[in-house]
Amino acid sequence: MGGTGVIAWLLGLLCGGAGAYCAARLCLRRAAPPAHRASDATEAVMGLGMAAMAAGLATPTGVGVAVYGSAAVASLVFGALASGHRAHHVYHLVGHAAMVYMTVAMAGGSRAMAGMSGMAGGPTRGVPVLTGALLVGCLAVSVATGLRLVSAAVPAGMDGPRPLWRAPALPDACRVVMGLSMATMLALL
Repeated sequence: MGGTGVIAWLLGLLCGGAGAYCAARLCLRRAAPPAHRASDATEAVMGLGMAAMAAGLATPTGVGVAVYGSAAVASLVFGALASGHRAHHVYHLVGHAAMVYMTVAMAGGSRAMAGMSGMAGGPTRGVPVLTGALLVGCLAVSVATGLRLVSAAVPAGMDGPRPLWRAPALPDACRVVMGLSMATMLALL
């Protein structure tokens, strides 16, 4: 294959595409409930941030921790206050916690993804137990979302094709892509 650069760029394209899709949903669904718009916004930030990491664009550590840390805290609060579907907030919490962790773990080098030990033979970064726990968490969320996606029934009474940003399964597909990409990035840390 093409080596580790191909993996980094594929992760960047997948995460960037998912993040751009979430940003488009945020912009195009102005009448959506505030909780849905907040979800779109936080997923756009996560997807685009992962794309930047994968492409080797370094984010200042303080900025990354502030952005992803505040999103993780917001997900924790929203999850605690939610009355029904809390799994979505857990997904955001795990994802943003992993983003904070990767931002801090990669702060020791001048390159982001390209300097990770699994991609360039550099020293191991991060705490292996914490890396493994976040990796397992991202995989678990991705598998759970994927199973829900596979088992979901097609809505009855669908009239003709829907615009892409309103496709019912596409947000879950983006979550699977971002969760698996996050797990891959953690495995390469």
